[in-house]
Amino acid sequence: MRDKTGRFIKGYSGNPGGRPKDEHNVIELARSYTTEALETLVELMRDGKDERVRGTAAQALLDRGWGKPKVEVLTENADYRAALQEVSHLILREREGLKSDILLR
Repeated sequence: MRDKTGRFIKGYSGNPGGRPKDEHNVIELARSYTTEALETLVELMRDGKDERVRGTAAQALLDRGWGKPKVEVLTENADYRAALQEVSHLILREREGLKSDILLR
């Protein structure tokens, strides 16, 4: 139930019926294609004509088999905000380096 401004009134749910019952069916259906999807990724990794496609497929296989790598931030700086800014600057510099490296190829 909403008020005159369109906001939900306190105590009323925006989704009174809950999640759709078919959600589990969609998950099961998607999971039923796991083997075929993995085989497709292996095929793309081995036979893809584009280097980026092969790399993306290989990364997807590794992520699914071993999980995505954890990101660990080590800093001696007790100021977390400064540490996060430092990390974001490092990421931006790395991305810029990758862009310039790609342009040189």
